[in-house]
Amino acid sequence: MRSAIWCGGPGARTLINYADRVEMIQDVLSPKESTMLLPLVIAVVLFLSSPAVALKEVTGESQREYEKSVEAIVRNKHFYKSGRLEVGFDAGTMPYDSIVNHYMFGGRAAWHFSDHYGWELIDLQTVFPAVTGYALDLAREKGISNLQTIEIRNLVGTNFLLSPFYGKIRFLGVIYFDIYVVAGLGVGNTQTLKISSAATGVEPLTSVVTTGWDPMVTLGFGFKIFLNNAMGLSVDLRDHLLTSQIYGGKRLMSNFSVFGGLSFYLPIFG
Repeated sequence: MRSAIWCGGPGARTLINYADRVEMIQDVLSPKESTMLLPLVIAVVLFLSSPAVALKEVTGESQREYEKSVEAIVRNKHFYKSGRLEVGFDAGTMPYDSIVNHYMFGGRAAWHFSDHYGWELIDLQTVFPAVTGYALDLAREKGISNLQTIEIRNLVGTNFLLSPFYGKIRFLGVIYFDIYVVAGLGVGNTQTLKISSAATGVEPLTSVVTTGWDPMVTLGFGFKIFLNNAMGLSVDLRDHLLTSQIYGGKRLMSNFSVFGGLSFYLPIFG
């Protein structure tokens, strides 16, 4: 006897006839084995027929045909990130540090498991720090003998990416963009500086107290604008939380950073 069911997510309209597959398996099983394994067989057949599996099987089709084949609920998504590698280059700064200016240049590589989830395999930043004129003037005018601060030299991390609203997101009906959340772990190469002035009006001196690699937690969010099928512009707001040594003890230091960058997708969007 033939049978069929409706399957798929909300709005799906695909009728899947699975009787032939089930009967084929029943022919090679004993009645007892067939009774025991039939529910599992049906579940596997339904899974292999689902849109989630079909997503990887369909390639080289037009946008409309592709969305139809995967039974996409949200249509006109021009950029499907699933299974793609994203490589990017960026530059950034830490705008709220009044003691040390940090200028960062680096790159990131991320693998997208799906449109919503990804893993930033590596986030590597080289930092160029410089003590601000404000800090030197403060030490000189107040005669401060022990003003300590943290300089960051390098940042290395790996992060989880979540795009909760990814889909048909457009601005003015033309610009496609993606909003995502970042959370991860890493390390930072830092050194503790001591700025000291012997007396009021005396030019301060700067010395290194200690150096090392400190554990880091990264939290933040960002958004990306797709320029075309191969690249996009990104803006990231991230806080690099480092446990660094300062004034003789370990303290959790917040290092809020702003980045702008350019990303490339491999393979490019069809």
